[in-house]
Amino acid sequence: MKKYRIGIVGSGGIARRHTDGYRAIAGDLCEIVAACDINQETLDKYCEKYNVPLKFTNPEDLIESGEVDVISLLTPPAVRSEVIFPAFEHGIHILVEKPFAEKMSDAIAFVEAAEKAGVVLAVNQQMRFMPEMLKAREIIKSGEIGQVRFIAHDSFQNRTSTRGWRKDEERLEISIFSIHVLDRLRWLMGRPPEAVSAVMRSWDEEVRGETFTALTVQFEDGMMGTMVSNWHSMTIPECRLRIDGTEGTILLEKPGVGSDQCRLKVHTLGGDPKEYDCSRSNNSSLAMGDNMKNLIQAAESGTQPINSGRDNLETMAIVDGAYLSASRGGAKVGISEVWKS
Repeated sequence: MKKYRIGIVGSGGIARRHTDGYRAIAGDLCEIVAACDINQETLDKYCEKYNVPLKFTNPEDLIESGEVDVISLLTPPAVRSEVIFPAFEHGIHILVEKPFAEKMSDAIAFVEAAEKAGVVLAVNQQMRFMPEMLKAREIIKSGEIGQVRFIAHDSFQNRTSTRGWRKDEERLEISIFSIHVLDRLRWLMGRPPEAVSAVMRSWDEEVRGETFTALTVQFEDGMMGTMVSNWHSMTIPECRLRIDGTEGTILLEKPGVGSDQCRLKVHTLGGDPKEYDCSRSNNSSLAMGDNMKNLIQAAESGTQPINSGRDNLETMAIVDGAYLSASRGGAKVGISEVWKS
């Protein structure tokens, strides 16, 4: 099998975590041969640190160079279409950072373009590939806690300092953070979402977008999911995931959704409590490597990865539904309405 040649588009801080993860998890499948950034200084620093030979300040030049098989697209959402459509026309696969579009209609257009071009489009929802998530999914699929009925996934953190392009984003907390939590919730539920209701608050005068969200998602077969995310929890940071089934409960607690340290508890009716150590160093970065590995394996086999753009449309539908619900004062929004918009 050949090594897939990767080009990084957007070589800022997040590119370093992606690079470390790719090399650790998928180093036998790929190599980073090029990087692109409009900021020459940022580009030079990245390429020097990681010994990346090819530099581009224009994505068009990278795409037309013929030097890459895969683009890791790490730019802000507003400028992604400038890379995605031309890359697909040149047969280049793409792993795109979340959210992979500003709105649902754009996401659908990206997916349809990838499928028409016969290339792989995957989304970097790395939080679903962390050890605790894989363990929770394994327990659910084994039937140990029975039929899942309810999942609550909450996050509390002090994140009142928001810099760079994010502070000017109208869609903030859900779009750049809770989309991870919602993707995990949806992935564990294993059912399509049917409706969402949400309320949001903007408690930070320095940013445009929301910094608090509370929402409920209704899934097929009567399953329910909830999420609370508060960026204004001054002390006691916490990420909590509770999964209630007909025969037991899974409980996961850690300081933050991306934290390295994690323990998972399982209590079942009539059974002894179990506890699993799901800790892993460099957790978030390694999970990014899992995303790239899934893309490459799918490209090699001619299949779709589990982190495909089409799969992520259901996550995007919850996100868009939440913003629409919040604009209506928390009224329930059917997912079918989002798909049609």
